[in-house]
Amino acid sequence: MKYFTKILLACSAFLIITGTSKAQEEAVAADTIVLVSGRKTLGNVQGVSPSQVTYSPADSKEILKMDRKQVHKIIYRTGRVEIFNKLAFEMVEEGDWKTIILTEKQEDVEGLYALGNVDAQSSKNSRNARSAERSANIRLQKKAAAMGGYIVLITKRESKGGYGEIPTHLVEGVVYGFDPPTGN
Repeated sequence: MKYFTKILLACSAFLIITGTSKAQEEAVAADTIVLVSGRKTLGNVQGVSPSQVTYSPADSKEILKMDRKQVHKIIYRTGRVEIFNKLAFEMVEEGDWKTIILTEKQEDVEGLYALGNVDAQSSKNSRNARSAERSANIRLQKKAAAMGGYIVLITKRESKGGYGEIPTHLVEGVVYGFDPPTGN
């Protein structure tokens, strides 16, 4: 009886392993279409035109088309990767300066804790007023992130520099967060 049980277990393990490897072979035998939303579709890419991607789903013989602008990239079964568009959203870490919100509305910060004042001036390499403002905003966001904030209430904006001068932009605000400030 022990011998029969061992043979049964060995056969079962063999069937499980071969079934898994067959599923893996099928997945490898298909192309992966990654959409700009991040969703993945397995299929066989038939063709790529300037406006469409033609493919058949992995589980069907039906030929489907999708707009090329919906496709982030195609990972072909050969390993080649073809990138078409950027992802619709980018994952950022909590506390990253890109997550800091700038606002001029007092009601946006109601119920939050003031963490301190912050100011920033644009880079000296700014070529125009718009890039000077963007540079000052980024510097302000980085300072607010370093303070542990989530939103900055802008209290002052000032642009300088006329025709022929290097534009500068100064921005000041109060950093707010969800937790009360820690006393150091």
